[in-house]
Amino acid sequence: MSDVLFRLSDLPVTRYGAAVALAALLSLMLTTRREDRLGPWVRFAFCTVLFGWLGARLMFVLPDLVMGWLNELGVIAEHNSVYLNAIGSAVPALYFWEGGYSLAGLIPGAILGAAIAEAATHARRGEWRDRLAMALPAFMLVERLAEYGSDIGTGVEIGKGWLTGLGICPVEGGTYFHPLCLYEALTALVVLIIMVVLSFNGRKRPGGDLLRLCLVFLCLPTVALEAFRPLTGHMIIHFVNVMQVVMMLLALVPAIRWSHRISKSRHGGGLRVGIRLLGWLGIGIAIGLAVYCIFGMEKDWVSRGTAYALIALSMAAVGGVALSFRAAAGRKE
Repeated sequence: MSDVLFRLSDLPVTRYGAAVALAALLSLMLTTRREDRLGPWVRFAFCTVLFGWLGARLMFVLPDLVMGWLNELGVIAEHNSVYLNAIGSAVPALYFWEGGYSLAGLIPGAILGAAIAEAATHARRGEWRDRLAMALPAFMLVERLAEYGSDIGTGVEIGKGWLTGLGICPVEGGTYFHPLCLYEALTALVVLIIMVVLSFNGRKRPGGDLLRLCLVFLCLPTVALEAFRPLTGHMIIHFVNVMQVVMMLLALVPAIRWSHRISKSRHGGGLRVGIRLLGWLGIGIAIGLAVYCIFGMEKDWVSRGTAYALIALSMAAVGGVALSFRAAAGRKE
């Protein structure tokens, strides 16, 4: 989806770019509340959009720059950096108008912006960050739908089966491919519905808890779905997917927070230690299994169907442990 709709001076505005702008606008609308004062909300919106945009750009260009520098130093070989020219200048990375952004960077950037807005507006801790619990899946939903029909929304090859009969699989030269963008859009829709229900059920939660739940529900399925991404996608090195790494780290942040809250509990000292040790052991095993399957698909150690199933099971296990930490910690911050 690279067709140019119009130009602002010499800068082209494409259909995909317009769709992303619409996604950002709709997401910000979901963060408004009837009792909001305009000034604090505007500061929140400004910080969130600015840092989300910077994070998205940085996460897109940084892996390429790092790999390019490592290639020049002789640490690795056969990496042609898009943003690093022959004399080692990283200036092309600043050409933001030429495209190249990553959802993996937008999410932590937006969270950082919301945290800065909380300090700037003297808001309750976690107040603005919890507003992102609906905004993030809404943005991902619209953005992923906008990818449909483009190369960036296409997954790996799929055999002819029931899924191809639905008419949603991209086809080229008689070969069918997974509609990865639609898988992730459906995931985002489910998470959005969950966040809407949790936001309006009237139950009191610690500040930031709603965002933490959103990260667990949104990021872990994305880690599993990104296994459908072809190797020509956004990679750190060889077949290590940037999105998978960042989304896994984002999902572990709530688990670390809830685990820390368990340690602060006044009762059941031995039980607290046991729960945390067993939980983190389970998380480590699950992540190790997922990594093995990701590498195993490319090394023919395990079939793709089995690998997909085990990766999904591993992410479900990580999510289950994280939520068990939350339950064990209780709802007091």
